[in-house]
Amino acid sequence: MVKKSTLFTALIAAAVFFNSCKKDITDTRPAIAAVNVVNAYPDANPLDFYMGGTKVNNTGLAFGQKINYFEAYEGSRSVNITASGSLTSLLTKPVTLEGGLYQSLFIIGKTAADLDFLLLKDVFVPTNDKVNIRFVNLSPDAAALSLEVVGDTTSFNDKAYKEATPFKAIAPAKANLILKDKTTNTVKATVADVVLDKGKIYTIWAKGLETTTTDAHKLSIQVTEH
Repeated sequence: MVKKSTLFTALIAAAVFFNSCKKDITDTRPAIAAVNVVNAYPDANPLDFYMGGTKVNNTGLAFGQKINYFEAYEGSRSVNITASGSLTSLLTKPVTLEGGLYQSLFIIGKTAADLDFLLLKDVFVPTNDKVNIRFVNLSPDAAALSLEVVGDTTSFNDKAYKEATPFKAIAPAKANLILKDKTTNTVKATVADVVLDKGKIYTIWAKGLETTTTDAHKLSIQVTEH
């Protein structure tokens, strides 16, 4: 795995190099994308993640965990997940990566029958004195949801399952987060004293299920740092 700042520098340097060479030679090598992977599938068994037939994670990826950004070639890539330690595919499908961009790939679904991947572009504006955050609804059986960051006037509203807000820059804070049903305004989940550090980037997502009796899988708020 590589640090985001190092990878960002490498992506920019590669883009500048390739552009400078266009007048002299035709470079047919694919560009590099940066991808992280988040397990948003509420199942008890950790997963193994493969891209292009190569296993990416070293240990099983549990519900709510992530794989840090790694380099991958742009274009259509075959992605596969298995139960950790197994070679039997739970889902295999192509995803299309864009070179020179950060992207997040979420493993989503309510049951094995509707397992899927959701690929989002991580388009944010780096800033030293603000925090970049976005909200994604990844609860497969919830209605449209809104996220409130208490003490900040910016809210992240009305997102159905698989929908995301753009990244927004807000003031750094130790914040209380509230997840609400958009239609009824009913509070669905809360989390207190979340540290949102200046200069950092976070995806805050609705995690889990409304209709479950398993505590570890119940609807909650997850904060994932990029």
